Amino acid sequence: MKSFLKAAAIFSLLILVFSGLSGCGSSEANTDQNAGTNAASPAASPAVGNNYPVLKDDIADVDIELVKGGTMKIKDYRGKVVLLNLWATWCGPCREEMPHLVELKKKYGDQGFEVIGLNVGFQDTDEPEPIPDIETFAKKMHLNYELARVQPDLTKHLQKIAQMSAVPESFLVDREGKLRGVFVGGGPNVISKLKTTVDRVMAE
Repeated sequence: MKSFLKAAAIFSLLILVFSGLSGCGSSEANTDQNAGTNAASPAASPAVGNNYPVLKDDIADVDIELVKGGTMKIKDYRGKVVLLNLWATWCGPCREEMPHLVELKKKYGDQGFEVIGLNVGFQDTDEPEPIPDIETFAKKMHLNYELARVQPDLTKHLQKIAQMSAVPESFLVDREGKLRGVFVGGGPNVISKLKTTVDRVMAE
């Protein structure tokens, strides 16, 4: 009986530990990845005080295919606060996170805040998800923000910043094009920290 109770206690503890990080296809996690950290990687130098890193051109200057047609570049949004969100229709934690992104867009959309959902394609392949499938999914989820299909190379550049290959992953970029937070997974703790960081950056 004691062994059973001990095993049950350990199992419950593990559930609590992992409930804060919920993502698909994760590997090689950075210990700070789900804490809204300032990024340090080959694509962005470390933040010191308020000296946040600017996204380099291998991310900011890349053409990204919009689901509605045409292309965009992240640098086109300079002057706005932008949340870049890697996601996929097959990702359960992405669905759990999306209502919160919709909420943030409603809250700050008229104050220069944008959410850009970057669809990463099918799991374990480089094949993009069909645009009609993305549009159907977006309508079902009542998404109110911009959607795009991201190329594998750009996905890899962003995941180097996060030091983890997973979805969802979100990257908060301020009005000057500086990276202010990286959020991996769709668990409650991650979403809470994401919202708090957006609130803070929007208040600046």
